[in-house]
Amino acid sequence: MKHSDHHQASLFTPTTTIVETAANPSTEHPDQTPNDSDASSLNIEITREELASLIIEGMVQDHRWEKERALGATDEELATAFGVCWVHSHTLDVHFDVDPVPTARCTNHTGQELLTLDAAEIASLVRTFAEIPQAPDPDERERLLNQQLQRERLAARNEMFSAVQGILGDKARKKEQGFTQQFINLLFTENCLEEKNEGQTLETITAMLIQRQWTTAKAMKAALQMVERAHLTWRSVEGYWLNRKYY
Repeated sequence: MKHSDHHQASLFTPTTTIVETAANPSTEHPDQTPNDSDASSLNIEITREELASLIIEGMVQDHRWEKERALGATDEELATAFGVCWVHSHTLDVHFDVDPVPTARCTNHTGQELLTLDAAEIASLVRTFAEIPQAPDPDERERLLNQQLQRERLAARNEMFSAVQGILGDKARKKEQGFTQQFINLLFTENCLEEKNEGQTLETITAMLIQRQWTTAKAMKAALQMVERAHLTWRSVEGYWLNRKYY
């Protein structure tokens, strides 16, 4: 008699059982591959609280939290931080959803439900593992954001300077002695990279280089490289902190 691969694999897949109190506390994770010769390892007992912590801690480790740590976050924001997604492991399937309300539903591979976390539970665990403070009032949050943006933009400007200096072949050791700064000032002009303004920015950079005796082709290539580098920088900075899109 033939058996399907699914049933064949399930003979060696540990089952997870939710218990009130773990009879024999163990460091074994539900996703660890068991020792096939040890039948007792095929059934992992874990409390609901332990499983919930393992799920959220794993999700927190794969997520970016700089914004929430710097500005704080509400419970609602943390409960919906993972959006709608499915996470699969050796023994567990977890489905995060936000509609109609934030939930995290964990099942084993046979579809048996092990636990469901509501919005308050998700938010509390995320706050704990990611070490995120409560959100301050709107005015204070805006002040913190502006403060953070100043730091991010200063760091971005320094990174951009080095990148553009390399593109231009500017050998000056000090910023004030080279010719890179004028291009950086242009690339940091507000809205210069918006789609409606990008063409003009490219033309301006090209013209500036031609004035320095660059060939048109070489100037156009350098202009494109600088604008592309600027896009990458702003996607990293304002794209993250302000949810802006840079194409």
